[in-house]
Amino acid sequence: MAKRRFRAAAVQTLARLGDFEHNIALATKYVEDAVRQGAELIVFPECMDTGYLFDSAGHCRELAETIADGPFVTALSKLSRQHGVYIASGITEWDPVKEKIFNTGIMFDRKGDVACHYHKQFLATHDQNWFSFGERGCPVVDTDLGRIGLLICFDGRIPEIFRAMAMQGAEVIVDMANFFAMDQADMWGPARSYENGLWLVAATKAGYERSIYYPGGSMIVDPKGRVQSKVPYDTHGLAIADIDLEAAADKSIYAANDKIADRRPETYGIMALPYRQTPVFGIADKPLIPSKSVTKVAAIQMHVTEDTDASDVFDMVDHTAKLGAKVLVLPEYAFYPQSILTPDEAADLADQEHVILQRAQGIAVRYGCIIAVPTVERAAAGLYVTTFLIGADGKEIGRYRKTHLTAEERKWAVAGDSYPVFDTPFGSIGIMSGYDAVFPETSRCLAIGAADIILWPASLREPFERELLAIPRAEDNRVAVVLANRVDSAYPGGSVVIPPTGFPMWDINIAAPRVTKLGAVMPKHIDLAVCRQKLMIPKVDMFANRLVETYAPIVAA
Repeated sequence: MAKRRFRAAAVQTLARLGDFEHNIALATKYVEDAVRQGAELIVFPECMDTGYLFDSAGHCRELAETIADGPFVTALSKLSRQHGVYIASGITEWDPVKEKIFNTGIMFDRKGDVACHYHKQFLATHDQNWFSFGERGCPVVDTDLGRIGLLICFDGRIPEIFRAMAMQGAEVIVDMANFFAMDQADMWGPARSYENGLWLVAATKAGYERSIYYPGGSMIVDPKGRVQSKVPYDTHGLAIADIDLEAAADKSIYAANDKIADRRPETYGIMALPYRQTPVFGIADKPLIPSKSVTKVAAIQMHVTEDTDASDVFDMVDHTAKLGAKVLVLPEYAFYPQSILTPDEAADLADQEHVILQRAQGIAVRYGCIIAVPTVERAAAGLYVTTFLIGADGKEIGRYRKTHLTAEERKWAVAGDSYPVFDTPFGSIGIMSGYDAVFPETSRCLAIGAADIILWPASLREPFERELLAIPRAEDNRVAVVLANRVDSAYPGGSVVIPPTGFPMWDINIAAPRVTKLGAVMPKHIDLAVCRQKLMIPKVDMFANRLVETYAPIVAA
């Protein structure tokens, strides 16, 4: 029976390249320190045994150790057994059977035996100079501390890896990292914890190793995305926190929703397709005309209130189009004065569909633009939360029916079952509506479907929907995200356009301070060529490098 509460420690230090004796002494010191403070799970950074920046593949092979009898792993095994604790660390592993070198994560149990053995899947540019891509999938193991999964650094930038572990019942994710940038610690770690409702214990290095500067960012994050303990940047030490596994069992969000139970795995099939079978395959190699590959998009923070009506909303749409925006999006239920609709209110809004679309069509034709109109659609099957995409000729390009419904919407709405991407003169456009964005699968399916731009009409209810998820939804997929939020929702305003490479400052509240004014317009020019170039860094393609054969837990019903 797993304990429901224990103390964890994430170590922030700096390994010395090729110096096993020094690195073992460091590990010993930190284990003893963590044990004195009551830690039962102690996590070290990536490649803690050998260092990281090798001279060559030959140099890496010379230093790499085997799991069976390497000097560093032998020392960690002994420390685990001596203190009766779990120890996890990144190591440089030589597999004599496969004759390959892996960037490996290893966790020892209280007896010093191997509890979990993981290979890094998502290899950075320099990783690929000497390491092989991981071949051990996304393992999750039962321990007397709970169900634990391992990943390594860059793996946290791929939403599928964390998600696959969550779907196997992981309660705690151990991240052994060499963070190069503070955004990975400050945003992606908390974002992954928040979207999956899991604990994260992340250990990274601080200092300089040859040409690399490690800022630090070792931390422990709770299942709500809140940092419980963190080692200051540019220092060495321990982040220590008590892990309450009951918190990981609570996947609740909003008043009555569940961020795991509300998933729609039957709609995520495209995520498990081989890369060459997906629409995103090869789009970076298709030529664009530079003068015709820039689109001006705009999030219009305007909706009906007690003091405004539909004419006021359309006036703002007209003004925005007049100033040259070619792709415009409004918040959820923009033509109704409530952000959460009752069945009667939803039916009332559906009755207005024809008039609303007719007025939007007039503006689209007048200015040659595309308008995303979020409303309620009445169809044979019932009412849908639908966003209509009106083209520059006034005709409907297509419609998106919301797939992930809130508890309130489920009282009257039918869920959609697909993620269409619409080819337009201003780029390929996908849509996610409100709650959809909480699920990384939504934007992932749209991006795999070759969307350049994802429109996000929203009625945000939690701060972290914007503060933690918005930028990763753009950067993870290398797409532009256009968020239009209501000003009367639980988390009002903050409409923003996020480019495919994110912002220079990862903190969205600094990069794009939240504006709560009704009628605010957030325009931005988007270069479609950047949206179609899916490399995060050289040799690291956010789609080509995915190991889809490991994603079965994500698409399983």
